Amino acid sequence: MRAVAIGVLSLSGVLIASSAVHAASQAPQAAPDASKANSQYARLPEGPGKDTLIRVCGKCHSPMNVVANGQSREGWEAEITKMAGLGASASDEEFTAILDYVTKNFPPATAKVNINKATAADLESQLGLTDKQSAAIVDYRTKNGDFKTIDDVLKVPGLAAMDVNSRKNRISF
Repeated sequence: MRAVAIGVLSLSGVLIASSAVHAASQAPQAAPDASKANSQYARLPEGPGKDTLIRVCGKCHSPMNVVANGQSREGWEAEITKMAGLGASASDEEFTAILDYVTKNFPPATAKVNINKATAADLESQLGLTDKQSAAIVDYRTKNGDFKTIDDVLKVPGLAAMDVNSRKNRISF
């Protein structure tokens, strides 16, 4: 047996339609529980929409992805539209709360971060890396010299390619 869900979302006058088909035998993926969400997402700024972002977006991926990808309101609308098309399930009010939250807290980056000069604290705050990842970059750079390309950054122990590649447009050398 299959269940079909069809949703329509309106953001700034743009209608978004999405559908999802789920087999009844599959258990839906649960959102992160509150205790895990509180510790794992502590770096997300507090504010209206944070819990909704964690609950809705956390069903498929880490909401921490937004830290590295600041965008304009229009960019965030496009991202939410894409996620709705891929099956993200939320009410219009929930999608709007997420949009308002990410627009306020994750605006577009105004400048690139020079990975060869930035401190660990700068890498953490400006690129949304963890303190361990930022320290690993600085340690590697100290021992091996300046990075020349993204491929050099990928050699840093403790950095996942996904974490580096999602931030590569915000890194300079």
